[in-house]
Formats: sequence, structure tokens, C-alpha cells
Amino acid sequence: MINNGNAVAIIGGGPGGVGCAIALQNKSRQMGRKIRVRLYEAKSQDGIPRYNQCVGVLSPPIEDILRALGVEFPHHLLQRTIEGYVLHSGKQSIVLNDESEPSLAVRRISFDHYMLDQARKHGIEVVESRVTGLEIYDDSVMLYSESDNIRASVVVGAFGLDDGSALMFSRETPYKQPKFLNSIVTKWHPKTNFIHKFDNNIHAFLPPTKKIEFGAVTPKENHFTINVAGEKVDATVMDEFLAYPPLVKLFPQSFLQERKTLSYFKGKFPISIAKGMFGDRYITVGDAAGLVRPFKGKGINSALLSGMYAASVILQNGVSNTSFKEYLKLNNEIIADLPYGKAIRIFANFIANANLLDYVLRLSRENASLQRALFNSVSAHKPYRTIVRETLSWENILAGVKSFFE
Repeated sequence: MINNGNAVAIIGGGPGGVGCAIALQNKSRQMGRKIRVRLYEAKSQDGIPRYNQCVGVLSPPIEDILRALGVEFPHHLLQRTIEGYVLHSGKQSIVLNDESEPSLAVRRISFDHYMLDQARKHGIEVVESRVTGLEIYDDSVMLYSESDNIRASVVVGAFGLDDGSALMFSRETPYKQPKFLNSIVTKWHPKTNFIHKFDNNIHAFLPPTKKIEFGAVTPKENHFTINVAGEKVDATVMDEFLAYPPLVKLFPQSFLQERKTLSYFKGKFPISIAKGMFGDRYITVGDAAGLVRPFKGKGINSALLSGMYAASVILQNGVSNTSFKEYLKLNNEIIADLPYGKAIRIFANFIANANLLDYVLRLSRENASLQRALFNSVSAHKPYRTIVRETLSWENILAGVKSFFE
């Protein structure tokens, strides 16, 4: 149990780490406890341009989540209102919209800076230093960084899929990094006002190749963010995607030459739960724990919520492996959805690689339930198990068979 004078060390200053830190500070004060929360973030805010591989789309109910933390929503950071999605196959496309609250595009690194500033305002000690070592004892945790050290009651791993931090954890604990897909992101700044005439939709692609699981184009304020993902995605795969005819058709002729000069940024995102995501005196959140929706939907929301759940368990249950089992229950919506998400991912890859996506998009124009399923799959507005249950009916199956043979 965390009592007065105890310390909590958090590795990583993204949404999961900041969400956990602020929730710890808020809840401990409500409980009449005075604890020390120290957050380590290796990426210095020194003004040097950097890039985050996250596309940077804030989805509902992000405003409610931030409000629960006592954080004002950063309206000044908004670059675009995302009204819907356009799903493309080789020859077809379909606009997927609904009446729900729109998503909001931001520059992810600016959002992270804002959240770190909010952490400081809430009294969190933010240390801009890389963690270099970790020792876990029966009664405490010793954490070393490039600038200092701290003896804490528990350590929170909010380091995403950083290989160095994951290796450090795995040496000291049973933790093993989640399975992941590789991702490459680039951004294109049109030299004309073309982007201001572009629609307010994210354009998603499922190319008929095993190299690419999905790709997307997201309009921002003055540029497009273009990303592609797959197990073996590399620079040559990104080159191929930027030459994919359905993508090229979105842009003016100038893109054909300018795409050859774009800078690429490589990252990855989890597609499974981490093994040993928690244990005596340690717990992981967000991407480090694999606690994101399948297909990477609402990753920022999931990271914030898992950080908040970790804070609740630490303060109310304790810091042992047994105490942290409550953490699984709090994250059950994501964990229970993973098998359904994996099944849909495999099915989507099969449809794309078998060149059946054109047919699926044609069918969805006449089938409202299938169209809703496509929207919810792309937007992650609903759990995948709900999508499967709502879509798999004899009526839809028979309609699909009939349409296929017509």
C-alpha cells in the first residue's frame, strides 16, 4: 500500500505515464495522503524538431477523459476536425460517416508537451532524463537515470515499445514486450492551398499485398500525415504505398515528384497483451502493456485510461502481483476484445489479398449494417466483439451470397 512519504516512479511521459501521474496525485490528495510522484521522460523539450510515429488523432470521449483528470482540453492545438473516413479498395471507395462526435487531429508531439506541462502544474516531478537501470526488492524499487536515482515503492512502465526500456524490465521482471506491427510514417506539405480544399476525412487503404496490413492518409492543418503498417514494413514498402494508384489519385500531379524527397519515421504498435504486464512492485500501461484497441484505434484514450486505472489500483489495492490483478478487470473491455480484433484483422487481410475488397465495398453501399460495421472497425468507436455480433446475421450472410453471384 502507498502511504504518506512513499514515492512512485514512472518511466515515460506519454499519455499513459502522464495520465497515471496526474491520477496518482489527484487521488492521493483526495485520500489525505502525501506521496511523491516522479516521472522520467527521455525526450527533452529543448526546441529541437522531433517526430512521434502516432498519427495524432484524438477520438471521443477524449474530452471526458481529460476532464476526469482535471485537465482542460487543448483546443488551441487542434489542426483539423475529422468528420469521417473513406475506405479505399483497388477500384472502389466508400465514405463512412455517422452522427457521433467527430475526431480531432493534432500534432502529437505538441499534445505530449501540453500533457507534460499539465503534469508539472499538478505537482508532478518531471525529470528529462533516460532511465538506465532498475532494481526491484521485496520492500522497494531502485531506479537509476542519467541525472539521478530514486528509491520508490513501485515503478510504472509507460515507455511504449521502447526496446531499451523493455529489455531493462525483462532483465529484472517476467515482463516481455507485446507482439507488434511495424509502422512507417511520413508527412507531405503541399506547396499550394490544395490541403485547404481537401475533405475532412481520414482515407484508409487495404492494398492487395501481404506486406501491408493497412495504410492511411490523415489531413492536418498544413500537411498530410501518411502511414503504413505491417509485420515487415520497411522503406521500400512505404515507397510502394506512396505509388499505390488509389492513394496517388487523391493528390495533385506534383505529389509524384515530391514523394521521392519525403522523410520517413519508423515505429511500431502492439497487437497483443504483454506477458508479465505487472508483478510485485511494477506495472505497465498503454502500449508497453499492449493495452490498445486492435488496429490501433483510440490509442491515446487507451493509454490515458490504463494509466488512470493503474493509479487507482496502486492507491486502493497495493503494489503486489496479487493486488494488481484488479488491473485486469478494469481493462477488461480491451482485453476481452483482442481475440475479436485479431479475427477481424486476419479476415480483413484475407479479403484484401484475395482481391475481394471491391466486392465488399459494393455490397456495403446496399447494406446499412455492413456499412456501420466498416465505420466502427475503422474508427474503433465500438468494440470488435460488438461489431461481430451486430453484423453476423443470417440475413447479412444470405444477402452477401446473393450479391456475390449476381
